[in-house]
Amino acid sequence: MNIHNLTTEQQQQLKDIGTNLNQIRVAQNISLDTVSQQTLISQRLLKAIEAGDITELPEAFYIQALVRKYAQAIGAKDVHFDLESDNSSTATHSAQKHRRQYWFNFQLRSLHLYLLYILLVLVSVTGITTLVERPVIVNQASVDNPILAPESKESKSTPQVSRPKAAPQFVSQSSNSATVSVGINLQERCWLKVMVDDRVAFEGVLPAGTKRQWSGKKEVTIRAGNAGGVAISFNNQQQQVLGAPGQVEEVTYTVN
Repeated sequence: MNIHNLTTEQQQQLKDIGTNLNQIRVAQNISLDTVSQQTLISQRLLKAIEAGDITELPEAFYIQALVRKYAQAIGAKDVHFDLESDNSSTATHSAQKHRRQYWFNFQLRSLHLYLLYILLVLVSVTGITTLVERPVIVNQASVDNPILAPESKESKSTPQVSRPKAAPQFVSQSSNSATVSVGINLQERCWLKVMVDDRVAFEGVLPAGTKRQWSGKKEVTIRAGNAGGVAISFNNQQQQVLGAPGQVEEVTYTVN
């Protein structure tokens, strides 16, 4: 609000206030120089206030502050310049409403960004967990009538560490059966490759606690990356550990 927006009532009010301030100052024998030193307001502005000369004064908001400071300096407590009007009240209310609306929009945008960030984090974690927990199975072929025992939940898989190939060990036991049946019980997590009658029946990583069984018409070959964690049963006989812990072993079971 500038001086050109002062209403006639406000201009008259300013003149009356200026006259009142002049009378109080003169009655107390206070010079304009003294008031100027106390308030740091130039004598030119002090004279304009006393004369109600709006052409020498700044914007109305500053006039109000100058009048208040002048009145305090000479002890005129009841003297003040009222800037309140319908236009100013409406403008102030509109400005406040605009600020509230801007703050609400800012908070809304911030909330959307935060929710989007949380969603991206959840999707990323889910994707990584799925990739890590997916079992590493290179190839698994079906065999005739396989007998599968219940399996425990597979744990997270890691890439297999390559080890030197161990020399094949052929195991042959007499049996009246026309087929060979080999079962495994994993005591530790292990990589396995199973060949049934010269076909790949399974190749991949299995967690500890896994139990499986394969049957063939001629032979079953078990190759383990951690032989000490694999217990083998041949034709439902007593289980035996395949080899030493951490060693790669390959055993072939045949029908005599």
